[in-house]
Amino acid sequence: MLTDFDNGTFGTANGQPDQSPSVNPYPGQIDSGQFAYFYSFFHGAFGFVANAQTPRNTYQHPGITDPVYGASGYFFASDPNTTTPTINFAAQNVVPDQNYQVSFWAANSEPNGTPNNINLEIDGITSLNTGPLQAFNAALEWKLYSYVFNAGNRTEVLFALRSLETGAGGRDFYLDNVELRQCNIAGGDISGTVYSDVNGNNAYQSATEAGIGSIRVDLYDDRGTASTTDDLFVSSYSSAAAGTFMFNNVPANNNYRVRVLTNDPDLPYLATFGTTQNLLASLASGGTVTGRDFGFDLPPPVLSVSKTSEVYAEQGLGVFAIPGQDLAYTIAVTNSGGGGQDANSNFLVDSLPASLTFYNADFDGAGTLTSDPVYFTQSGAGLSFNYATDVRFSNSVAPPSSFTACDYTPTATYDPAVRHICVNPKGTVTGSASTSGWAVKFRAQIK
Repeated sequence: MLTDFDNGTFGTANGQPDQSPSVNPYPGQIDSGQFAYFYSFFHGAFGFVANAQTPRNTYQHPGITDPVYGASGYFFASDPNTTTPTINFAAQNVVPDQNYQVSFWAANSEPNGTPNNINLEIDGITSLNTGPLQAFNAALEWKLYSYVFNAGNRTEVLFALRSLETGAGGRDFYLDNVELRQCNIAGGDISGTVYSDVNGNNAYQSATEAGIGSIRVDLYDDRGTASTTDDLFVSSYSSAAAGTFMFNNVPANNNYRVRVLTNDPDLPYLATFGTTQNLLASLASGGTVTGRDFGFDLPPPVLSVSKTSEVYAEQGLGVFAIPGQDLAYTIAVTNSGGGGQDANSNFLVDSLPASLTFYNADFDGAGTLTSDPVYFTQSGAGLSFNYATDVRFSNSVAPPSSFTACDYTPTATYDPAVRHICVNPKGTVTGSASTSGWAVKFRAQIK
C-alpha cells in the first residue's frame, strides 16, 4: 500500500536508476543519478545505500547490513547539513475505520556524537518520535519502531519520516523497511457531534441546535498521563453534514483524548470555540463512548431587508410607470452577522398596495430565469427553496401572522384579490464576511 517503496525496503539489485524503485523518488538528490554508495556519499546529502562493508569515513560504523534483507538489501542514509531530510509516502485504498500498523527500522550510523531524532507524522501530525537514536560503541544496531493508528473516514493517508536535527557531529542516520499492515485487534467506538451552540450553555441539544459538517476531529492516545503534550495521534475524522463523527473499531482497552480543529476553514463565519477541548474517552473492548461533543458559539444574525422596483420593459408598453404597465419588484434579505436565525424561520410577508394587481404567471415571460410567478435567488445563504411549498398568498385585509395563515389560491394571470405574498425558504441564512442573503422577484400591474 506504500506507493513509493518496494515491499517496505529501499530498493533492490545494483542500485541503478532502472532498478526498484523503478522511478527515482528523489530526483537530483542521488549522487550521479545513481543510488549512492558510501564511498561517494558526502555531507549534506542522502541516498539509497548499498551494503558496503567499508565505512565511508572514520566516524561511521563498519560492517553495515540491511536489518531485514541482509547483504542483498538497500537502505536509506542521510547526513543532514542545513536542512532536515523528510521522506514522504502515501497509503492508498485505505479501508475506513480499519486499524493499521506502520513500522520502520532506524539506526544511528556513528558510534559517537550527537544523535538524531526521527518523527513519524500521519497527515501532518506527529504520531511517534524515536527519541535520540542510541549510539553503540560496538557494532551498529538497528531498532524497529512501530505505531498503530485508525483510518477514520479516510481512504488515503499521508505519512512522513522527518529528521529533527541538522548540522555536523553525529546526526547521520539510517532508515529502512517502511511497512504498513492491517491489524485485527479488539476495538470499540467513540462518537460525538460538532454543533452550533445556539444558547451558549456548552451542552448539545439535538432538537434545537444544528450540527456543523466538514470539521476535523482528531483522536489521541493519552499515554496514561495527565499531560496532553505527550499524546500520540491515532486517527482523524471529518464530521458529517449533521456534525456527527464516530471513530469506529478504535483499539480498545485504552484511554483517549478527542480534539476538534478550532480554526478549521469550514467553520461558520466568526464562530468561536466554546466548549472543552481534549475530551477523555476510556474505551473497553467492544465498548462505546458517546457524547464527546464540541460546541461553537456564533454571534447573533444581523438581518436587513430592502425592496426595490423597476418598470418591466419587456412588455413593450414603454418604460414609464403608468396604468397598465407592470413593475418588477425585488425584495432582498441579507445577514451581515456571524450567526444564522433559527432554522426554517425565514418568513417574509409583502403587502401589495391597492393600486397594484399581482401577476400570477411566469415572472420573466419568454425568459429562462423561471416559470413561476415568484423568482428566488440567493448568495451564500445556504437555503433551499421550492416554489410549490415555500410560496403562498393571502387575500385578507390584515397581513397574515404565519406562513400557514397564507391560504388563498390565486387565479391565473392578473389576480386583484391577492393582497399579500408570503415566502418561507427553508434552512438558516449563513453569516458571511461578504454579507450573505436571498431575494425574491415578482411582478404587479399598475391599475
